[in-house]
Amino acid sequence: YMSAALASQIVAISGLGDFSRVDLGKKLAGKVASVSAGISGTAESLSGRASPKDLETMFKLIHLEFTGARLDTAAFAAFRNQVGPYLANRGASPDEVFSDSVQVTMAQHDFRARPISPATFAEVNPRAALGFFKARFADASGFTFVFVGNVNLDTVKALSEKYLATLPAGHPEAWREVTKGPPTGVVDRTVYKGVEPKANTVILFTGPVAYTPENRFYLRALSELFQIQVDETLREQMGGTYSPSVGGSASRVPREDYTLQVQYESSPANADTLFKTTFALIDSLRRKGPSALDVQKVKEQLLREHQVEVKQNAFWAGNIAARLQAGEDIVGLGDPYTAMIEGLTAEQLREAARLYFNTKNYARFLLLPEKGRTVGG
Repeated sequence: YMSAALASQIVAISGLGDFSRVDLGKKLAGKVASVSAGISGTAESLSGRASPKDLETMFKLIHLEFTGARLDTAAFAAFRNQVGPYLANRGASPDEVFSDSVQVTMAQHDFRARPISPATFAEVNPRAALGFFKARFADASGFTFVFVGNVNLDTVKALSEKYLATLPAGHPEAWREVTKGPPTGVVDRTVYKGVEPKANTVILFTGPVAYTPENRFYLRALSELFQIQVDETLREQMGGTYSPSVGGSASRVPREDYTLQVQYESSPANADTLFKTTFALIDSLRRKGPSALDVQKVKEQLLREHQVEVKQNAFWAGNIAARLQAGEDIVGLGDPYTAMIEGLTAEQLREAARLYFNTKNYARFLLLPEKGRTVGG
């Protein structure tokens, strides 16, 4: 599995076609064009960028990702030597150990969620990684290409016919479920690592939800609302943490579900108080909903963010691709989305809080210094 997990990285450091990574860099000197490949548990993907005058170079790189994957054993050896010290020492890092605990627990100790370590990295076979990559990109028939930017449509059509229509094609594949998903019920884990007198708290709410534009919007709006509330309460009123963060995401595959995360750092002595205050804020939202003032703040923030993101090519490319994959109308990215923001109500946010802040299904992770070993506290 580790060979497959690192396949795209191993191919990336090896170059493309007849060019090593160094030679490819020289070949691309002075050009604004790049393409990178990715492989997840359910899909293969490409992302790239180019200036208008270097558009054909980007198309050539796309073609080479499918047809010119190669293995540079010297580059892999250098990569292995480079990451070796990091892997050997990451077990001493409180943040890395804490992150590993979150990852393994939320995956219910799935084999694919094992933390990277000297032992797991030793399982990597670079030739097997290359073979896996080639197999994943041997068939372009299941790909949908989305191009956004300052380009001429006739030029894009001609380049697509030359470099995309000639890619190898076979039979589209379908992903399959191989993971367990997050645990259900209430999970509470405390990790003791390090000597610095600080605590890190991560609270993860997860559960099933239909993957619809409306549900994704309400999750985003709720995340914005709760970010405002924890900033005002945990940081400004209590002074208990400097930069709390709230973020939510919804998935379509391998299952329709969501994750809503609340994270903050504090002193060890304040960790429980901040946790109780966080849940008091959640309870209030679930029972009473937000104030009219908070609703207005959320609407203004969402409108500001949308005004910025619609000017960015990455927003359109990513969201158009996601909507096409989900069979959704891309028109919803424009005026209908703005209408949802303008029509947002306190009751909608209260219902969102009841759905996404399921207090019977969450995981709390707490990082504390090792007992008896704190310094400076």
